Amino acid sequence: MGILYFFDRYIKPVMLRGTQMLHPAPTGKPGQGVSCIRQGDVNLWFYSKNGTTIAVDAGHLNEPNTDKAFEEIGIDPLTIHHLLLTHADVDHCGGIDAKAKKNIYPNAQVYLGAKEQPYLDRTLHRMVRAHKKIYNCVRLLPGYRLLKDEELLDLDGIPVRCISVPGHTAGHMCYLVDNRILFTGDCLAVNKYGGYAFWDFFCQSPEQNKLSLWHLRDAVRGIPLAAVCTGHSGFVTDIENLFAHIDSSAAFRGKIPFDETAPRDVCRR
Repeated sequence: MGILYFFDRYIKPVMLRGTQMLHPAPTGKPGQGVSCIRQGDVNLWFYSKNGTTIAVDAGHLNEPNTDKAFEEIGIDPLTIHHLLLTHADVDHCGGIDAKAKKNIYPNAQVYLGAKEQPYLDRTLHRMVRAHKKIYNCVRLLPGYRLLKDEELLDLDGIPVRCISVPGHTAGHMCYLVDNRILFTGDCLAVNKYGGYAFWDFFCQSPEQNKLSLWHLRDAVRGIPLAAVCTGHSGFVTDIENLFAHIDSSAAFRGKIPFDETAPRDVCRR
């Protein structure tokens, strides 16, 4: 098990306990054609239209009860032919890692921002901790497709606009699906006051992430968004305040939680 998988499985749950930082949506169908699976602290997302379902992100490595969660939302993962990855972190790619016991989307074409490739090649470290470079341990099966900023896709009749939002990772990508649903991955953290830049601790470049959020705000200006699907803050319909605090990073201080409605033990399975 790589260092980041070890951190994701054993260290992060302890670090997050009691902080009420993250608030993923419960497994279910929140609306607007969107379904989701909660895996502890993170969401896997799905958008369905005219008999086609596309997926966004693949969750943790070897996550238990995933098959049961698919049954709960009425989606057969074998029918998923398109998987959009917001970035290559272990909690977003684990379900399709080449090392996984089971690829949860065996029939899917995988899409990923082109600037994530250096993480997969191990030519770019993911973070530095204690003066030590830590590299991503995700390995994707051959055949994934790399995406450019503002690339337009037609996924079996569902239009997707790819918007590059570097900062959390070098090639982090957001996806505007059907010109109405925005999938943001880990660039935004959202609470009742609106959206903030994602937690500095988890970002490769916090300042770049803030700049990218201004770009994202301008890129979707004037578009009638119905909902925003985040990596760790759930399903958001308060579009007016989505970018209200993007000059500031999400934080919690002492006993003051970031989201007072969030679970206190968010990683608990």
